[in-house]
Amino acid sequence: MHVTVQNESFTVLDDVLEADRCDALWNYFQLQPFQRVEALGMQGQWPLEDSGVLRGPTVGWNRCWDAQYPTKSAIDVVMKAVFDLAEKCGGTIGRCGETWETFSAFPSIYVSGQGRMWHRDAEDDAGSWIYYGHPEWNIEWGGELFLAPEVRVPAEFGVYLHRLLPMADHPNPPPWKSHLDNADASRFLMERGVGEFVAPKPNRMVFIRADVPRAMAKIRGSAGRHVHATVGGLFKKIG
Repeated sequence: MHVTVQNESFTVLDDVLEADRCDALWNYFQLQPFQRVEALGMQGQWPLEDSGVLRGPTVGWNRCWDAQYPTKSAIDVVMKAVFDLAEKCGGTIGRCGETWETFSAFPSIYVSGQGRMWHRDAEDDAGSWIYYGHPEWNIEWGGELFLAPEVRVPAEFGVYLHRLLPMADHPNPPPWKSHLDNADASRFLMERGVGEFVAPKPNRMVFIRADVPRAMAKIRGSAGRHVHATVGGLFKKIG
């Protein structure tokens, strides 16, 4: 393992797992009971055209979601790596026992034409992480992680950087999903219109500070039947 990039906004680590454990995780992906995100009641967290993204069960560290670590499956190896490597990323996500003590892990699969809209983590999250589990990737296949560390969006615009339109009887509308209208997100992000990207390199792990806006570029048609396979999750703030 080695640190490729590290700053207060995000940390990138490469060669995270040994080769045999990468193989075991790839087998894990092939065995999981994935469901479309729309079937999981997660409409609006992806663009309408991406409702076929596949997601597997959520596993918790020090907390039970669909399951709890250890599960006696290959995802345990990834979660243990997250816990061990998080100590190196305190400047990005805070320290275990001080800022967070639980995190989630869930596998996802994206195919050609699918991506993820601009978003950030919720107020009760300390940050998030992504591990790229596909065995092969080409730079022309898309799927990059886009980051806009310098963009500061007020908290009232929520996870999807968007609020409903104000009405006469409701002048201060709540934040909402941006699958039908992302005008607020576009306004904030296009003000400077610059940022950084991280390629979805196999056996790479990324830690991201909670308030950093990020998106996933759509997978290009040139990827063919190659899938963009990740395990990711959220660090939950203490309290």
